[in-house]
Amino acid sequence: MSSHRIVGYVVGKTMEVMRKAFPKTVRVETTNHCNASCTFCPRDTIGREKTFMSEELYEKIIDECVEGKCKTVHLHNFGEPLLDKRLPQWVRLAKDRGIPKVKIFTNGSLLSGKMAEGLIDSGLDELKVSIDGVDAKEFDLLRVGLKHSVVMKNVREFRQLRDERGSGPTIIAACCQTSNRNETTQMLDGVVDKIDFATLHNWAGARGILPANVSIRKPCDRLWRTFTILVNGDVALCCLDHSGKEIIGNCQQERIVDIWSNEKYRQLRQLHMQSRQGEMSLCNGCSKAFLVGAANAAA
Repeated sequence: MSSHRIVGYVVGKTMEVMRKAFPKTVRVETTNHCNASCTFCPRDTIGREKTFMSEELYEKIIDECVEGKCKTVHLHNFGEPLLDKRLPQWVRLAKDRGIPKVKIFTNGSLLSGKMAEGLIDSGLDELKVSIDGVDAKEFDLLRVGLKHSVVMKNVREFRQLRDERGSGPTIIAACCQTSNRNETTQMLDGVVDKIDFATLHNWAGARGILPANVSIRKPCDRLWRTFTILVNGDVALCCLDHSGKEIIGNCQQERIVDIWSNEKYRQLRQLHMQSRQGEMSLCNGCSKAFLVGAANAAA
């Protein structure tokens, strides 16, 4: 057995031993609508109906997460979550029913008015905002349809309102493609609580090519830690499956705990443990599934 297969097996076996009966993190796509056309996003190939999750399905998911002692629920996936006006209400529902941490990832363009006030009062634990580029010109070039000035104004006012209220979510800036981290840090000083400099990925091969320095594959921890539910209840293999190419089950007809340990999931985890990701169309060209190069941390 080659060295990279041994590494893959050991890493995968360790994650399998540590895997809980219920996923540690559940991502809920309350909507797959978006108001931007970012240059690095494969929205033009999504191939799924644009819609909003039903309240009945959402409550079923949250109740099962509470029963399974899920640690974190992300109310976002492939879309702009703030387009769903029910979002503050849904954060509050999750917190009231006992979810320890509720997080949202947004482009920040709609973070104002009643939505901003509602999120601050909802019990939301973390708000992450995409702020790519070192300046307005770079940002507007990358995030087509959005304005750097609007997003920055929204985030500043959101933080001010949160601080005035004396409580509210931690505010994090997620930054990709910045040419100068020092300038970005200075720009965001006093605006956010924390900055995450993220490695750009290729959306499971849907955008661009693999980084030049990748070499050894290892099992992707998403298969053991994160559970992604699309807007119609379909369970995707991971959050990078923007088009729903690899569906594991459906939460409208099945329970999360059963899907998490079903035969299809088991087979896909085995392929990763055997360094056979190349046999999976979704994982074959993904920059996240490598030991050297792109970071392999759960998003």
